[in-house]
Amino acid sequence: MPRQARIKGEFSVYHIIQRGNERKNLFFSDDDRLSFVETIERTKKKYNFLLYAYCLMDNHVHLLIDDNGNDISRLVKSINISYAYYFNRTYRRCGHLFQDRFRSELVDNDGYLLEVSRYIHNNPVRAGIVKEPPEYRWSSYNIYTSRLNDKNALIDKGRILCIFSNNQVKAVQEYIDYVYKEEGKQVNIMDVEESISDDGYNSDYICSLEQARLKIREATESKEILCEDLKNHIDFRNELIRQIRRNSSLTLKQIGELFGGISESRVSRILTKG
Repeated sequence: MPRQARIKGEFSVYHIIQRGNERKNLFFSDDDRLSFVETIERTKKKYNFLLYAYCLMDNHVHLLIDDNGNDISRLVKSINISYAYYFNRTYRRCGHLFQDRFRSELVDNDGYLLEVSRYIHNNPVRAGIVKEPPEYRWSSYNIYTSRLNDKNALIDKGRILCIFSNNQVKAVQEYIDYVYKEEGKQVNIMDVEESISDDGYNSDYICSLEQARLKIREATESKEILCEDLKNHIDFRNELIRQIRRNSSLTLKQIGELFGGISESRVSRILTKG
């Protein structure tokens, strides 16, 4: 049975978990962890995504990423390929470093954004590595509290801190208090040990242009609209564009061609306003 495709949204936030292949370590030294952080920095500059939090454990990593209109699979793949090249060269090994598929969940509201960031920053505490979040060097927690200088602007902490207060000092203190509070009992956050077949995949995934054309034809027929008349039904057309973007890795150019030659910039504006 073919595996189901990952749920994606346009301009969305994701909690990402990437585990070492066969649960083996991804990091053997601080130099390895530093290399991974530098890899994220390079990839962030290339794709201009936002990073709200991270934590590097021995055999897995947590990332809280706003794709900023990019394809999340492409972002994670770029990070993985670059780090795997470093790791294999350093330790003179070959083969897969990461588990085949990274795990992801959509973070679709500010309340859950806070919960996931707290979960990520408390990961080393739950694992028994440290007693308190600031004791762990390889997470973004100390960037939030300004104990660690984020000279390369790796973490985009403004969104989370502004949820607490527009006053920087007050926001930082309230975030610290929040992280130290007991996590919500009713919140089910994706965990590294959960099965890869858990929720987070979409059977409506569009794998090709032909499948996309079929989806458009089925949708227009259900509304008794001709495909060539979609330009006269703007709201319906735009919703179809957003659905195809959400459920595929088709480029903006390809999506525009599917809908009669709409420009990439126009498709981008439709997605942004959705």
